[in-house]
Amino acid sequence: MTIRILVGVALAFLSAWLLWQGLSAVIMITSRGSPLGDALLQPPTSLVRIVAACVVLLGALVAVAQRPGGAWLAAIGTVLFTLLPIMMAATGTASRLWADEAIVSLVLIALTAALCVIKRRKA
Repeated sequence: MTIRILVGVALAFLSAWLLWQGLSAVIMITSRGSPLGDALLQPPTSLVRIVAACVVLLGALVAVAQRPGGAWLAAIGTVLFTLLPIMMAATGTASRLWADEAIVSLVLIALTAALCVIKRRKA
């Protein structure tokens, strides 16, 4: 196994975990009687988290499959996820609520940068 595949697998697991966190929050909110639109858009952090995690996961899986474009797709998702703590901080949310997203964003950035730098093996 190459380092690129290991990085892709780590990125896939992290993004799948982030996707599950986003989905479970939406499920919890809707189970309490709120409409789905409110759970996703009031505020839009749940929607941003879910979309970003899906894009990162897709990019990581493409990179693990050694296909072109996976790293750049993961980079787009990472940028979207990085917007999450920035949006939360800009709206005045307490730092304890967005600090985890900021730390995870740094990990996503590091893994995505590794995917972008490590050359894909030609099949």
